[in-house]
Amino acid sequence: MKKLLFIFLAFIISISLYSQRRVEISKQLKDLSFQRIYKDHNHNNEFKKPLNQTVTSKSTLADETLVGGTIYDLQSNSLLGNRIWLHSDGTIGAVWTRGVLSPPNFPDRGTGYNYFDGSSWGSEPQEIIETVRAGWPSYAPLGENGEIIVSHDFTAGVLLINTRPEKGTGDWTETSHAGPEGHLISWGRMVTSGINNDIIHTLCVTFPTGNGGTLYNGQDGALLYSRSNDGGVSFDISNLILEGTGIEYYSGIRADEYTWAEPRAGVIAFVCAETWRDMFMMKSEDDGDSWDKTVIWEHPYPFFDWETTVFTDTLYCTDASADIAVDNNGMVHVVFGISRVAHFEVGTTYTIWPFTDGIGYWNETMDPFEAENQHDALDPYNVLIPDVNLVGWSQDVDGDGEVNLVEELITYRELGISTMPNISVGSDNRLYVVYASTTENTDLGGYNAKRIWVRNSHDGGTTWGNFYDLTSDLIHIFDECFYPVMAGSVDDNIHVMYQYDAIPGTALDEDHAYIDNFENYVKWPVVNFTGIEEPNEALDAESVSQNYPNPFSQTSEVWVDLENSSDLSMEVTDIMGKKVYEVNPGKVSAGQHKMVIDGSRLHGGIYFYTVKAGESSITKKMIVE
Repeated sequence: MKKLLFIFLAFIISISLYSQRRVEISKQLKDLSFQRIYKDHNHNNEFKKPLNQTVTSKSTLADETLVGGTIYDLQSNSLLGNRIWLHSDGTIGAVWTRGVLSPPNFPDRGTGYNYFDGSSWGSEPQEIIETVRAGWPSYAPLGENGEIIVSHDFTAGVLLINTRPEKGTGDWTETSHAGPEGHLISWGRMVTSGINNDIIHTLCVTFPTGNGGTLYNGQDGALLYSRSNDGGVSFDISNLILEGTGIEYYSGIRADEYTWAEPRAGVIAFVCAETWRDMFMMKSEDDGDSWDKTVIWEHPYPFFDWETTVFTDTLYCTDASADIAVDNNGMVHVVFGISRVAHFEVGTTYTIWPFTDGIGYWNETMDPFEAENQHDALDPYNVLIPDVNLVGWSQDVDGDGEVNLVEELITYRELGISTMPNISVGSDNRLYVVYASTTENTDLGGYNAKRIWVRNSHDGGTTWGNFYDLTSDLIHIFDECFYPVMAGSVDDNIHVMYQYDAIPGTALDEDHAYIDNFENYVKWPVVNFTGIEEPNEALDAESVSQNYPNPFSQTSEVWVDLENSSDLSMEVTDIMGKKVYEVNPGKVSAGQHKMVIDGSRLHGGIYFYTVKAGESSITKKMIVE
């Protein structure tokens, strides 16, 4: 233990960023599997006996702020909602589910709220926003300078809407939104749009049978969309099942499978992701009057049924975590965790490979992941390419060429070892992704702890930069950091909130006793990314052509257009990053230059060619037949 701690200290002090090269987890760990029993999500928290409560101490960095705490420690079953919002005037609102009294039932459970007024955060809240027991808040601006929180009252089966006209101050006005007659609703998600953020959009699901509900329009959990133009007093669209989400497509939608993008460029959009169904995106360019659906990750069994659907092959799928962003051109970007499961026999017992690792990425210029390719039991990563559509993974912290993790693992339900990704967009269309990842050289009672990692793309998702550990400071050496949420907009900083405590897992799932959990806010300057990913004027994505023909077996040409003379070269690597071919014209003049790739010298498969001119480089993908 002391030796491990020393190694961890040495590296955490000296290293704050990590290179792009992917180092995989050992085959021994990747092949580990175990059985689990599927359970419907239930937030009544009625355990057979209460667990002993212990207390841990608070800790924050000098450049972090502790905004609040909770002992109730489950922030989401899968996808996180909009929990932190950077307002246009530089102020910030943040919310989380808070409960501190009488576990495991927590009669005081509800929304914890804090506000940054442009110079400092408020004191830690001592009470919840709602007038009744609640949870699962979403936060957004409302009107010219107001704010709104939508949560759920699980007992009454309604959404709670709290608003006030001036953010950060004043009394809250609480109303509620009920589901279809005879049906309870819960697990709400909300966002606002319009010039003055005066249009409210909500998503929720009807109670599944596992939570005491009944089928609605044939679905065991129906996804409902509602819209209000008057602050939630009335809804012109109420409890609508959108085309593409109903019984013709899915037998039901599970709690917390969905989350909204921050609206931008006249577009609203949400993503729905779950292990046992398609991951799909719904997009509207007219504030919810009409919608277009895109299946991003196709599930081979969209009507999966525990009592009838059996498959003998392993299935690669999303891990029930995802996030979505709309850039300044109205294009949608999605990030998601990756898992591997099997259902060998009827019943709710299934098999999971918990060390399956990766954060996937997709945008509207990319092809969707089709079922015939994505769940190949032998090689799923033939369509998941590092730094193309695979943008996150557990890091080789000590740089020894291996990711060394202990076999004991807290799995957080289906969530993978790299999970809970969030994606945000800057005014220059730079993308920023944060996620929680089980990290080597950490030791919390025999488990590797999760840390919060971040990386960015300066060119809207074409290329990706280095990895940074946002929680690398020594003060977090004995913390498990989880549930990262990032403001959907970026100014000179990315704005992240995450939860931490001293023991991996959740007390709600009986992984350990109830202890104090803390909500931390961290401001990470975007200049920390520059100098590594920043391109110069020698090359951009438009000045390097896609190779033609592609795919090819003999020769293929790449054209490069230079505005100034430069040292020019091209390197071809395989999917493991090994250099297999090189073209080096040397110093060339301004203008167009052709470089030829000889495919007869390469085996069939996927490769990447990187064109370098001076200090800049562009990487693109090609296929050799």
